[in-house]
Amino acid sequence: MEKIAKQLAELSANIALFERQNAAVSNASIGWQIDHSLRVMNQVVAALIRSNPDEYKPKFNWRKTYVFLTKRIPRGKVKAPKGILPTEEITESSLHSAIELAKENILLLGNCNPNHFFEHPFFGQVNVRETYVFIEVHTEHHLKIIRDMCK
Repeated sequence: MEKIAKQLAELSANIALFERQNAAVSNASIGWQIDHSLRVMNQVVAALIRSNPDEYKPKFNWRKTYVFLTKRIPRGKVKAPKGILPTEEITESSLHSAIELAKENILLLGNCNPNHFFEHPFFGQVNVRETYVFIEVHTEHHLKIIRDMCK
């Protein structure tokens, strides 16, 4: 949880640069990277809370194992699903609001049954313990892109 708090602070510190783009690194702006990261966090926690822990059925998934062991997502290999793409204009205000919501949502994870889960399109069911890892890895992936865009 401490790492996620630091990542949220770094995302927040980059909000002032939300319009910056660097096509050599990504076609999306820094604001898009921040918005996407926060949408993932907030939607994952919401789905996890809505889940029924009795329906959690762990299964081996080599993609999940690879990403969780290496703690990295290969860049440029996967497109974000439509449900987590920005649907409205990204503003400094909307990003600050999403940061605050993410802070609240991350705290909610601590109250969940360990078998609450969300369905990931490539990893299958991801339980609470794995969700912390997923959020850290996914957020770090987008922070690395932001850092590269700022170079």
